[in-house]
Amino acid sequence: MKKYSRAWAHPALALFSLSTLSGAVMAQVSDEEELEHIEINPLQAYRSTATKSSLRPIDSPVSISVIDQELLQLRQADSVNKALRYTSGVTTESRPTITIFDQFTIRGFTTYQTFYDGLPLLTNNSWNLYPQVDAFATDALEILKGPASSLYGLVPPGGMVNQVAKYPTDSNETLVRATVGSDSLLELGVDTTGALTDNARYRVVALGRTRDGYQDTTETERYTFAPSVTVDLGEATELTLSAYYQDDPEMVPSTPLPGVGTLYDAPYGKIDVATYAGDQNWNSFSRDVLMLGYKLNHQLDDNWSVLQKFRYTDANALQRNTYHNSLGEDGITLARAAYQTDEEIDGITVDTQLAGKLLSGNFEHNVLFGVDYQESDSTVAYRDTLGTDTPTLDLSNVNNDLFDVAALPLAFYQQDHVIDIRQLGFYAQDEIQTGNFTFLLNGRLDQYDSTDVQSNVYAGTAYGSTAEIDQNEFSGRAAAMYSFDSGWRVYANYSESFEPVVGIDSVTEKTFEPTTAEQIEVGTKFQSQDGATTFTSAYFVLTKENVVVNSPDFISKTQNGEVESKGLELELNTKISDAWVLQANATLLDMEVTKNPQDLDVVGKTPVWAAEESASLWANYFFDKALNGLMVGAGVRYTGEQQADKYNSDVVPSYTLVDVVLAYDIPDYDMRLTGSVSNLTDKEYVGACYDTNNCWYGAQRRIEVGVQKRF
Repeated sequence: MKKYSRAWAHPALALFSLSTLSGAVMAQVSDEEELEHIEINPLQAYRSTATKSSLRPIDSPVSISVIDQELLQLRQADSVNKALRYTSGVTTESRPTITIFDQFTIRGFTTYQTFYDGLPLLTNNSWNLYPQVDAFATDALEILKGPASSLYGLVPPGGMVNQVAKYPTDSNETLVRATVGSDSLLELGVDTTGALTDNARYRVVALGRTRDGYQDTTETERYTFAPSVTVDLGEATELTLSAYYQDDPEMVPSTPLPGVGTLYDAPYGKIDVATYAGDQNWNSFSRDVLMLGYKLNHQLDDNWSVLQKFRYTDANALQRNTYHNSLGEDGITLARAAYQTDEEIDGITVDTQLAGKLLSGNFEHNVLFGVDYQESDSTVAYRDTLGTDTPTLDLSNVNNDLFDVAALPLAFYQQDHVIDIRQLGFYAQDEIQTGNFTFLLNGRLDQYDSTDVQSNVYAGTAYGSTAEIDQNEFSGRAAAMYSFDSGWRVYANYSESFEPVVGIDSVTEKTFEPTTAEQIEVGTKFQSQDGATTFTSAYFVLTKENVVVNSPDFISKTQNGEVESKGLELELNTKISDAWVLQANATLLDMEVTKNPQDLDVVGKTPVWAAEESASLWANYFFDKALNGLMVGAGVRYTGEQQADKYNSDVVPSYTLVDVVLAYDIPDYDMRLTGSVSNLTDKEYVGACYDTNNCWYGAQRRIEVGVQKRF
């Protein structure tokens, strides 16, 4: 393991110095300029993912959806993908049968990475090691839609998902949850929190879960342990120490099926939805993740505060998987290759923020200055048979017990990578309030560099290469909102994002520049006076530029591609009465490749995994009188057609799924009985295709029943 220097602390120290200077300046404000006193409890004070400030999502001139703990419980969502199913602009069912990462699209752009408590879960962005935080350890999810690099640096253009961590509280409470269900589900979870001393609090979240996968011979197993302690170091300083350990001995990797048998009829008909193209002696995925961190919040005076969040990550993953090269002319024999990835990542991320309030005439400025830094070292060992001496699969009579692991020629093709990544970002934001107007101005400068030293062996011949990135990028955002007294708000924003790119342009012979994106968005928001109804609408035009594109034969590649995503998102949440709660959303997406000189046949085409229409409706009904304590909820979600390949030669059919949940509270025993069924009608559908030779079935029906007890 690399011995880290304390270089990560320098931005933090610089910001502490800046905060001290700011405090001195504020101390000189005359007595006539009375500044509003803000009581800030760093633990309980809300900081929105959209602004890293206390500005509520409804008052933010950007598009953000929030799924709080209450909603997570009502939906009985036990994963990020399940939680996002009923969110506008988000598609989560592309590959729902795999569990090694949370894959979803936001505004048509795919992402695999989430943030945890405002810091990215470290990954090298290239392979399969993506740390996950279980939904049971999550207090809420916030989905920021559109480019977010002006606050967070490297982020895909569609947006980001931040999982808000569970932290200690003063109230002593323990929740125990036990669940059983279909596919041999067994789950036990404990969440306990309370006071340790007069100035210290604790929380411990623990979970164990085992379950068979959707596909034959697959299974999942998870153990999570997340303790944290918060200590008041003084009236103005609070420190939270936290750890998160997760062991996933068994997970389901991504093993696709051919389009013949899933999208199209094969000689034997259609492949059964539980069919697995892997082998029980080989296909597996295991991962363990350790994260250690702290959050320090110090109130300098009534108006200025410093927040620093730090996290160290050590993660490992071993994958053994297969992919198929081709389907035989008989439409039955699937030629396969076996491969293995052994990955490790070790790194830190730290974000230091100085926040304060200034008054200037009728303008109130909530300003934010920040520095964040990431550093990670990772290794990847890749082995592949390239189909050599790898048993084929008869799809008309599937046998998942064919591999002799010792006989697989994994040394036939080898890749070994040593990847070092560093990212340093400086950002600033001015949140301006004047009358009914809210303005948001922020910008960020990122310095990103990485080195990937690669060693290869092919059929006994060794060779290697080194790929380097040293790129700087500025990202900005400008937004404005006007709030009417009636509860309606109108807003507009412009935002940018970037993603680093490695390689040399075949045409210009220059190193690639970052891929960038820019978005223009207008929208409305409404919240009733009693807070029972909220409505949001957003129309956006999002353009991803400087995209690296390849010629059809992959010999030449250059950086002049462009993809445009335009869309309308609608979201309604309303409490119709004490008994009825309703949520509805709809998304219309128009996405197309607008530039690709290397392959003109894809220009005007829609990328894969982008559903142009989606909608959902969810309702909860709370009974009273004789059935008091009973809640029944049901949802319907529709995902429209998606393209089957980049040339749009065919489509993946649309599908509609139904989910139901119920809960019965027994107050005398502080107990709740729960039940849920996802895909109630057990509809068989194709979730998505990368091309017509690689498709994934959707998730089958699952039933769960559980009991929760509070102490």
